[in-house]
Amino acid sequence: MLETNMVLGGTYQIVGEIGSGGGGVVYKARHLRLQIDVVVKRIRDEVRGKIQSRQEADVLKKLKHPYLPRVYDFIETPEAVYTVMDYIPGISLEKALQQYRSFDQKRVLQWAQELGEAVAYLHSQTPPIIHSDIKPANIILTPDGHICLIDFNISIVIDSAMKATLGISRGYSSPEQYRDVKQVQTYYMTAGMQNVTITIDRRSDIYSLGCVLYHLLSGSPPDVNFNTRLPAGEISGVSEGFGFIIDKMIEYDPEDRYQTGKEYLDAVNSCYKLDARYIVHRRKERALFAASLVMFFAGSVLFGSGILQTLREREQSYQAELLDGQESAEEGAYEEAIAAMRSLEEDYADRVEAYERELYFYYVMGRYQECVDRGNEIIDLQRINLKDSTQEKKMGDIFYLLANCHYEQGNYKDAQRMMEQALDYNQSNNLYFRDYCIILAKQEKLDRAESALEQARELDLEDDSIHYAEGELCVVRNQIDEAVVHFQKTIDLTEDAVLRKRAVLLCAAALRDNGRLDEETALLEAARNQADAQAKMVITEYLADAYMRQGDMHPDQLASYNQKALALFQELMQSGYVTYQLQENMAVLYEENLDFTSAEAVLLKLADAYPDNYRVYKRLAFLEADRQQYLENQARNYHVMKRYYDQCKELYGQQDAGDPEMLMLDNMVRDLQSGGWL
Repeated sequence: MLETNMVLGGTYQIVGEIGSGGGGVVYKARHLRLQIDVVVKRIRDEVRGKIQSRQEADVLKKLKHPYLPRVYDFIETPEAVYTVMDYIPGISLEKALQQYRSFDQKRVLQWAQELGEAVAYLHSQTPPIIHSDIKPANIILTPDGHICLIDFNISIVIDSAMKATLGISRGYSSPEQYRDVKQVQTYYMTAGMQNVTITIDRRSDIYSLGCVLYHLLSGSPPDVNFNTRLPAGEISGVSEGFGFIIDKMIEYDPEDRYQTGKEYLDAVNSCYKLDARYIVHRRKERALFAASLVMFFAGSVLFGSGILQTLREREQSYQAELLDGQESAEEGAYEEAIAAMRSLEEDYADRVEAYERELYFYYVMGRYQECVDRGNEIIDLQRINLKDSTQEKKMGDIFYLLANCHYEQGNYKDAQRMMEQALDYNQSNNLYFRDYCIILAKQEKLDRAESALEQARELDLEDDSIHYAEGELCVVRNQIDEAVVHFQKTIDLTEDAVLRKRAVLLCAAALRDNGRLDEETALLEAARNQADAQAKMVITEYLADAYMRQGDMHPDQLASYNQKALALFQELMQSGYVTYQLQENMAVLYEENLDFTSAEAVLLKLADAYPDNYRVYKRLAFLEADRQQYLENQARNYHVMKRYYDQCKELYGQQDAGDPEMLMLDNMVRDLQSGGWL
């Protein structure tokens, strides 16, 4: 047994015991080098021998997925073997069920997708990994509403015989496990052995996961009597499609279930297509389309009346005004172009093209949040009449633009949601699948990302886009050299300014995150000289940031690099390109150059523009403290610094942020108070 405060393996300081699971006793510990909380689990002796004999430790340590804990270490002592993995904050679904009894379909469907991604990832490993004990107690609900599948100490890697040692979780284990237990129970009891050898495969995980979903929706696990169960589709509030999927998951015969995690995930991601309402809706759409064809041919009789001529003239006018707006944008008059689109929207409220162009203009200007807000407003208006396939594709473009705006802001889950809606309208656009691949890769959903890229290839995706997507996949796999090669090929091949900018920034980020600052700076300098006006401003800001990092890395050249960065920031300000981060960085540079007056002027402007942002007052407090350090003792006065600190603390408390600099600021104020300066 591990004692509190003892250090395991020279790295993990035990905080205390937090429970026990199917694999062994569980402790919370502190990773002394990384300064993070981890879980240490003692592996039970019977499982310990299995892991050692199968070298499962090395397999599990390579796993990396957002819905699985990261395995850091396997430590062997004379007494036991311990695993070390991420400490996942939150509560188990077992405790959540005790508190709430059941959950609505919307929430369970989200968890079903996340668990599906985790299980599909495990099943896709070589060789495949079976969790073998999926149940509510082994699923953590995190504070942000997502899930994490835990307890790998009794996971198994399938071998050629498809056999492993494990126990049974009543109500969640698959029926083949019960059957095997019954068949060999007498033999093993006679031999005095507690465990049994049974045959399982990936379909056993599918069954257990189905039981968990059934329990979450109904409030109780499905009856172990397989002939008396209530079908999942008859649970209150469960759609026909989702119910069908769960019932298929918990079929008695493994052959009747989904065969792998990926097959299940594909089904749950499109479960709405199994709903009767959706099927009826699609039939109605086809009927309406057929009716519109009839009306079109019938409309030929209008030639003689002049009505068709009026319609033609109206269409020509609409297209001409769209073209005028596009030409204004190409000349840089984006506000004029947006105003023209707004005017068209008033006169042609049911046409999608002007709405799509308006959002595109916001996007190319880099005004991503305005694009998102306006896009949501357009969607909520529900004015648009999708009367033909061209209109449907343009509607897909609207969701595609919104997805990219979310992506640019780092909101990858929202980006994924919007891109999936875009694909509902148009599955023939290879760029949709390309960017869907990137969005999934950002969330480390590699199986689905690779599938999306394959679909893009089948739609004849251009080489520059393929290299772009492959580069992002390499970044996620931590294959940085390969990623840089792919991004550089994109930069060399593409004629698309937006794609070139993205490839440059992703390549720069990959180099930066791996400490290759000289290469990052050289890349950005070259790209800045070749970029168009819009891309140049973004790349310039990144280059200024790179100069700041170079100054930190080379203290003897700090002043030179700071001056380069300041010159670029000032150039951007004069061009009208002003962001919060840009101004904050300028203030930091002025402060490092001991130009406290200029730094204060920038920060006070920020305070006017962002009165509710605690970071502004945090910077002002640090600035005042720094300024006082350069005065004689008798001239120092920290009361202005304290005033900024108080404003910062008030706003920080409201925003529930986690900022390590605030701890430094707190300590600084305490030191000033204890020293009699305040």
